[in-house]
Parts: sequence; structure tokens; C-alpha cells
Amino acid sequence: MKTNRLSIAVLLSLFSCSILLGQSASKSTPADALNFSMKTLKGEEIALSKYSGKVVLFVNVASKCGLTPQYEQLQELHEKYNAKGLEIVGVPCNQFGKQEPGTAEEIAEFCQENYGVQFDMMSKVDVNGDDQAPLYKHLTSINLEPAGQGPIKWNFAKFVVDRSGKPIARYAPRTKPTDKEFISTIEKALANEGSGGVAGGGVPYSHKSSKSGKTYYLFSKDVPLKNSDKVQTIYYFAKDPKNPKGKPLTQVPEDRVVSETKTGMLVLKKKK
Repeated sequence: MKTNRLSIAVLLSLFSCSILLGQSASKSTPADALNFSMKTLKGEEIALSKYSGKVVLFVNVASKCGLTPQYEQLQELHEKYNAKGLEIVGVPCNQFGKQEPGTAEEIAEFCQENYGVQFDMMSKVDVNGDDQAPLYKHLTSINLEPAGQGPIKWNFAKFVVDRSGKPIARYAPRTKPTDKEFISTIEKALANEGSGGVAGGGVPYSHKSSKSGKTYYLFSKDVPLKNSDKVQTIYYFAKDPKNPKGKPLTQVPEDRVVSETKTGMLVLKKKK
């Protein structure tokens, strides 16, 4: 009898632990598509939060596919809308017919020589399966119109992310970048300035602390100097993207870099 009670107690304990672990994992799940990191074709790891406040188009690409000519239309899209806030991100993938077999250098050379690609290109990743990139695990889990959710079916699937980092649409590989409905989605997202209060739309620049795991948003405010008619601009990070005490900034000033304190707080320091 005691053995049975002990077994039940152990099972209940394991069940409780599994619930707690599940809750912990849920809390750590990024709230939007820009809370991930990826590597560029040059091997540099970047935080996708660099695109905060922009409309982002993620496209899994390949160099030897019947749909590869879409590169030309994507570049035209970049030229037309980049200044208005559109960022196109190409993500090479070799999972469909092994149509992206090249090295990072070969992919970069192919894109430049054949299509004059100027938009950002990431390193090759898996977009489906056991080694699925975290970004694509997030994107494919969401039911998005008009293509729905689930595994990506082929090269050149397109995900549109709005200025707040929220995925808002998914288009099938054969939907061309010149498609009227697709263009309409892009233009509407660009026209939406969001609720962050940032000039040009969206939320402020965000950065995730590697120590605390928390995401902070960048602001500035002008502080009058004592006994002077001059003001000093102070930069700071806040937890709330709608922080009312300062002016939200969409990017880090050119003369500054993000630094992290021992406690995980973020600050801006002048470049050396």
C-alpha cells in the first residue's frame, strides 16, 4: 500500500515538474518575429530586432529553382519600397530538390552577378524539419492568410511581418512579388504607422539582453542643463515600447553602440 502511495506521489511530482517546464518554455517564446537572431551570408550573427519599425518580407530562396527569377522582382520591390520602410530578407535553403547547394560565397556571387541583389541575405538554414531555424518554427506555427500554416512547401514562400514585428500574411511560392494582392498587403503594412509613436511607424528599436533575456526599447530625452540655455540628449532603454517619458528611436545613433552592464541592463556608449 505504501509502495502504491509512493508511486502516485512520484508521478504527481513529475507531472507538476512537466507543467512548470511547459510554462517556462511558453514564457520564453518570442512574442514577435523579430526576437530571433540569424547569421548573414558573411557569417555575422545579427539580431532581427535591427528591423524594428520596418515591414519585413522573409523569403526562403534557392539559386537553381524554376522560381529563381523571382529574385529580379524582389530586387525591384526593394528598389521601390525600401525607402518607405520595407526590408526584404532572403533566406537560402537547400531542402527543396537540393536547389541551393552552393557555399555562402557562391550564393552571394550568384545573387549579385545575375540579379544585382541589394537586400539582406542570410546564411543557409533549414526551414522545415528537426533542424528548422527558430524563426521559421515561429512563422510556420501561425495560421496566416492566404497560405495558412504548417511546413513550407517549396522555395520562395513569402512571410510579411508588420512594423510591430507581427507576422500578418503568408504567400505561396508561386505567388509572384508582382502579384496585386501581395503588393496591396505590402503597401497597407507600410502605410500603417503602428502604435509605437515612432516617426515612420512601428515600435522603437529593440534589443534583447543576453544576460536577463528581457527585451528593451530605445528612447531619448532632452534634459536642460543647469544655469544654461543648452540641453543634453540622454539615451536610455525601457521595458515598455510605449514609454511616455521619452522620444522613441527606430535605430541606434551612428556615433553610439549598445552595451550591456553586469546586471543585464542596456546602455548606449559612444563609439571609440
